[in-house]
Amino acid sequence: MEPEADKKCVKLRHNPLQIFKASKTPAGLYARKKWLGESDTSEWQDDFHETVLSLMNGQSDDGSWNQSPIESIRRLFGLHLTLRDRTGEIDQALDWLMKHTLNRNILNPAEPIELLAPDAFRELPFTTGGNRHFSLVCATLFLASIFQRGSESSVMTYYRLLSRWVAENTWDMDAWPDISNALRSLIVHSDFSGGLATAALVGHLGEIQDPSGRWPSQIPFLQTVNALAHLRLNVAHRQWVKALMILSNTQNVDGSWGDEDREWNTFLVVHALKNKACL
Repeated sequence: MEPEADKKCVKLRHNPLQIFKASKTPAGLYARKKWLGESDTSEWQDDFHETVLSLMNGQSDDGSWNQSPIESIRRLFGLHLTLRDRTGEIDQALDWLMKHTLNRNILNPAEPIELLAPDAFRELPFTTGGNRHFSLVCATLFLASIFQRGSESSVMTYYRLLSRWVAENTWDMDAWPDISNALRSLIVHSDFSGGLATAALVGHLGEIQDPSGRWPSQIPFLQTVNALAHLRLNVAHRQWVKALMILSNTQNVDGSWGDEDREWNTFLVVHALKNKACL
């Protein structure tokens, strides 16, 4: 747990919530509901229903969207930010996804069942790593956990494999895009968020974070800041504190972060700040 005396925040120069106004994206609708208090308005409700219908549109009888793992992952993540709770359609999609991704030994490199573009995980909390099938596995485990299916045997089996893989690869900087995906999956599962693999991974992150608060370029900064804000570990909190000044200094005048995907980047930052009771 983070010490009470060490709960540090930073004052932002600009309002970070402006970018979400009138947004119909899943992240924008989440922000408008949770942070702007618009869920009782007819405008938000109309936008919500429009977006959810769009997310559900085109689902195949087998539960997937276009028999594509990445498209199914994208739709499910959008439904997580909007509907939040499981439905029959979501369970069917998860069944299809788990069947097609949790079926190989992730300790050995494997070709993905789908070719992934470098930006395949754009505006998702993952990145396309060196082992592309591994990226799909991490995203599948994440979705299974957030939709309350983390206790199923296939999910638990792959989480154990994931923990072993992390223990064997944490010191390999070339593996860090994959390790970042592993961290995102581990922190959402109650049995693994405080486990040895997660603690070792976060501890190594702390060792390679420079005094300014940055990590090596292989490690996605905003995704990592968001992930650390979900953990109740002192080593994670210390890194969070070091990264705060970067968040303050790199905020755009419109309140957002980044040159591209500003809404998504801002969602990651604000979500982290809210988790740490800093906003």
